[in-house]
Parts: sequence; C-alpha cells; structure tokens
Amino acid sequence: MPFWSSLSRVERIIATVTAYAGFQPFEISWDLFRDKWLPGLERDGLLVGVNWSGPRALGYDLAPKDVRARIEHELSNPNATGNASQVT
Repeated sequence: MPFWSSLSRVERIIATVTAYAGFQPFEISWDLFRDKWLPGLERDGLLVGVNWSGPRALGYDLAPKDVRARIEHELSNPNATGNASQVT
C-alpha cells in the first residue's frame, strides 16, 4: 500500500506515472495512520510503500511496525511533520 510523506511527492507521481493518472491524494493525520492504518496493514499482512518515486513509482516497502518506529523517531525531531498522504 503506497504512502507519501508530502502532497508534492504524491502529486508528482499522479502527474507522471500513468498507472496513477486520475487518482486523488488523501491526507491522513499521524494519529489515524498510527492507530488505524498501520495496525490494519499489519493485520492484513501488507507492507507500506514509502515515498515511491520515479517513472514507475518504485521504492521501499517496509513492515508497518518498522514504519511506525521510524516515523516516531522522526517526530522526536522538532522539525518533523505529522501527516502522511495516500493515493486513493
């Protein structure tokens, strides 16, 4: 399941990757992502596609628990943001 850390990243994929043409980004708060999405993805045995990029929207796929740990680490930095974006 792909997620992006910023609106500009997901908009670039929508604009340049044919498979995502016509999709709309949907912003998810960190609280919702942490409390609902990540547990649901883990329960369903799915990985999190993180900031896929390039002409074929490729990138890293991580276990939900690893994404949570990395984001929580980043949020401990006062310059971090608390939103994730998904294409729907």
